Amino acid sequence: MEEIDQLVEGIYRALETTEERLDSRCDDIYFPMDLTICALTSNIEAIQGELVEI
Repeated sequence: MEEIDQLVEGIYRALETTEERLDSRCDDIYFPMDLTICALTSNIEAIQGELVEI
């Protein structure tokens, strides 16, 4: 029974490590894209403000 518990514990540890790596990879992809979208949105709002003034 103890051997099975150790195997299950090893499986869960491996799953957690894989999940952490996947989360990190997704952050590397989507976080910069989110920053770019926010910057574009800010620029669009600034241009719209200038157009209203004209």
